[in-house]
Order: sequence, then C-alpha cells, then structure tokens
Amino acid sequence: MDPQFELVESLSDLDAIASKLSTQKLLAIDIEADSLHHYFPKVCLIQVSTTKQTFIIDPLAIQTVKPLHQLLERKDIKKLFHGADFDLRSLFRDYSIKVNNIFDTMIGSQFLGEKEPGLAAVLKKRFDVDLNKQYQKANWSKRPLSHDMLAYAAHDTTHLFRLYSEVKQELSSKERLGWVEEECKRLSVVCTTTTKPSPAGQGTNGQILDNTPLFIRFSGAGAMIPRDLAVLERLLRFRDRRAMEQDKPPFKIFGNVLIKELVKEKPTEHSELKKLRRLPRNFMKRYAKGTLAAIKTGLAMQKDHLPSYPKIPRPPKNLPKQARLKKLKKWRKTKASQLEIYPGLICNNNLLNTLAEKNPAHIDDLKEVTQMRIWQMEVFGKEIVDVLSRSET
Repeated sequence: MDPQFELVESLSDLDAIASKLSTQKLLAIDIEADSLHHYFPKVCLIQVSTTKQTFIIDPLAIQTVKPLHQLLERKDIKKLFHGADFDLRSLFRDYSIKVNNIFDTMIGSQFLGEKEPGLAAVLKKRFDVDLNKQYQKANWSKRPLSHDMLAYAAHDTTHLFRLYSEVKQELSSKERLGWVEEECKRLSVVCTTTTKPSPAGQGTNGQILDNTPLFIRFSGAGAMIPRDLAVLERLLRFRDRRAMEQDKPPFKIFGNVLIKELVKEKPTEHSELKKLRRLPRNFMKRYAKGTLAAIKTGLAMQKDHLPSYPKIPRPPKNLPKQARLKKLKKWRKTKASQLEIYPGLICNNNLLNTLAEKNPAHIDDLKEVTQMRIWQMEVFGKEIVDVLSRSET
C-alpha cells in the first residue's frame, strides 16, 4: 500500500508546513539526490514525516529551502535518519544546513548486532516489510516525477518511527543507547566540518576543481611507474573535463576498466585504439581524439617532470607497540564476540593504534586520546588500561 504524502512545490506552502512541523518533537528525514546522473550533484527531494503525515519537498521547484533551516537545526526536535551520513553531507553542501539532534537507526541497528543494517534488510527482518528498490538509482532531477516515484520517496520515512521505537528500547535494555546517541552527535558534527558548502548543483562528483592529482584516488595507481602515472593523469583529466561539460559523473563518460587498459596499451593512433576490446559505443566518435591526445601528452612528458605516487613513510619498527596492539586486538575480538557486535564499533583500528602508541597507564590518561568517545572510556576504559598494563609484563 502506497503511503499518503503531500507534495510541496511552492515557498508559501513550505513556509506553512515548516511552521506546522515546528510543533513536533520527532521527525523522520530522508533525501533523494542525483549523484549517479550528474557531475554537479544536488538534493532533488527532501522527505519529512511526522507519525501521521509525510511531506515531499521539491527544492528544484521552490529553489530555496530556507524555511527548513531553523527547523532542522533546532536542538529540541529529534530527527530520525537511516544511514544519515550522505543526507547530512548533502544538506550541508547544498544549503549549509547543520542538522542537530539526530538519531540514525542504522547506527542503532549496528550496535544491536545487525549484520545487514541497511533499511530494506532491517525492515524485512523486523516487520516483514518489502521495500521497493525500483527507483533506487533513478534520476531524481527529472521533472515531472511520476506518482510511483513520489510514493517510493515517501516510503522510507514512514517506517522510521516504528523502527526507532524498537531500536531505542532494545538499546536501552542492553545499556547501549548512550553509545549510539554519542555516535550520532559526533556524526552530525563530522559531516558539517569535513564537507565544503557549495550552492545546490555546484558541488562536484569529479575532481578537476581540486589541485590534487586525480590519480591519487584511482585504484591501482600506487603500483604504477611514473610514466604510466603521467598517462593516467592526462586521461583522468580529459575524462573529467568531458564529464563537467556534459554534467555527467565521470564513470558515465567511460569507466576505470577502460582507463587501465589505455594506460597499459598506450595507443597513439586510431588504428591501435580501435583494437581495444572495452570501447563503449560511440567512443571513437566522441572521445578518440581527446584520448589519443591525452596519451601522447603523458608520453611526451620529460623524465624529470614525471609524477610519482606519494609514499607514506613507514615508521621504524616498534616491537613494544606492536605487542600492545596485538593484545588490544585480541581483547577487542573477545569483547565483540561477547557483545555480538562488529569489532570496529568497540574501537576502530585508528583508535587501537593510537592507544598502543600512547600506552595510557591510567583511565584519566585516556582523556588525552582525542579519537576516544566518552562512552568508550566509561565502558571499556578500565579494561583497556588493564590490557596495556599486562602487555608490559
């Protein structure tokens, strides 16, 4: 059965609805974006639900979501998300909205030991609800949107209240609710401090606007020789420029598998290029000239100007630290088994490495470890210090 929803396409309606929603204490939020279809991704729909109503806000029609700013930033209204990271970053990137007081039911599910914490899997397991995935990869920037697409968009948030109620109760019974609340608070801060704001539709799916070499983020580049890196960089920049011009994600111009083959074979003539097996349809017509030019430019680069992949210097072996780290990982594995949750939720590898490095001797020393959460210190602090003290004996 399709959920009931109200489509909001005017500023006056959004003003009225934001005012109405401001009396609520609990809202469920979701967004739809077009990052799979555009170089410059943007938020295309914002779904806001109460326990009785769902509103689908069309920011492309209204061209502003200012009435939502105060609502989403209020600290006395809890906002429910499932998998909040992308949504929080997108709302901040496009509209500089800092969403406060969130509860992420996916994080909650993870801390309850769910091995498949995605919304579809969780709803199926708990409520025997089958989520329609038909429009999961749809282009949400297209207008008009069909009724089926709007119903799909409204569907996710309608289930979050029941899910939140169950997850919250189970976390409380396991005395883990405070853990999740701190993780959610930290997530809302991280998403706004590590994301660069830009007007809607002017953020980038590509990398050409960044001065960092594009090959840094290319899988397998770390094993390439300098000449191959030079060719790779020119190919990536050519692809990114074409993606920007056409407002498409770079992978929709041509994929990384083809780029690896181009770097390996380095064709410089049309006849050589045609022999490659993975050429998309119309590639020769659209991209052959630019591709060959990029390869030739990389091949012509002088040896002393060739790029190199930055190597992270390995610190000298610290046998006592390695012994401490091994003990901490063993402790974490045992604790995760006891709690029936993923080990990384207890302490991630970066935190374990820092603890092994700093080797705190007392619980108070843990306050100097900036990555450590309050709940981790309170719940596991004594055990961590004990493990480290035993590793010295």
